[in-house]
Amino acid sequence: MKKQFYGVYAALLTPFNEKGEVCKKRLKGLVRFLISKDINGLYICGGTGEGPSMDVDERKYVVEAVKEDAGNNIRLIVHIGGSLNTKSAIELARHSEKMKIDAISSIPPIYYRIGFKEVYKYYKAVAESTSLPFFIYYIPATTGITLSNDEILKFLDIENIVGLKYTHPDMYLLQDLIIKAKGKWIAFSGPDELFLPALTMGAVGCIGSTQNVLPEIFIEIYKSFKEGDIKRAMELQRRITVAVSLLKKYGGITSWKVALKFRGIDAGYGRSPMREKLSKEEENALYKEWKKEFSEYII
Repeated sequence: MKKQFYGVYAALLTPFNEKGEVCKKRLKGLVRFLISKDINGLYICGGTGEGPSMDVDERKYVVEAVKEDAGNNIRLIVHIGGSLNTKSAIELARHSEKMKIDAISSIPPIYYRIGFKEVYKYYKAVAESTSLPFFIYYIPATTGITLSNDEILKFLDIENIVGLKYTHPDMYLLQDLIIKAKGKWIAFSGPDELFLPALTMGAVGCIGSTQNVLPEIFIEIYKSFKEGDIKRAMELQRRITVAVSLLKKYGGITSWKVALKFRGIDAGYGRSPMREKLSKEEENALYKEWKKEFSEYII
């Protein structure tokens, strides 16, 4: 089962219209664009996809729209976390199984001060509600929940947890986890700017935001690493670091959507409380810098 998951996954952006509603037409356009670039998979309704800002029915709608276009051509992982109750996560997990999604994933519950015991109980309840493979999403800078490797490894006791999305800069801890899991788990790298370092530490692939905008570069990093061309992989990874720094400069998720616009893909608006759009001045400034660094990725 774990061998089915590898390579480059886009943490899929969710296009909204000006009223803050999910735009199915734009969503399908983005999915088709990514499939045309030979992306290995999509990670749906994560933080990049603004899943936590949507209600349960909206998240189901997004999953159904993506599955409708993607079919069985690529791997689909649905993020079911981000709400403040286990019941909603279980409902989304069961919906994912009904839709024949390949796997589910979840951050631990946020907002309330909880510890390892509560996180373990949550993951166990969600995992046991479905037969789908389950990836833990470890992102302590966002959730505020930091676990030791010994604590994380206790999730091995939960049968259908097959790995984790690791969004944390400490590469030593990542490799330590992989070694101690003894082949029972796989790990995807979360930080786009650390994809190549994570591959050298044993990650099987990546899941991230910039994969929406520059899937070709990530795919080439993965291919170059697999072929042993580390010099080429390093050159490409440097370009991703430049891209991430530039996109963060102009406002996060909304910037990623604007960069797709430069490529002829309408990724719509952000959703409140996120920024809905950049100002015209900001967009023009981003375009100027983007053209300087990534002229081949402008229509």
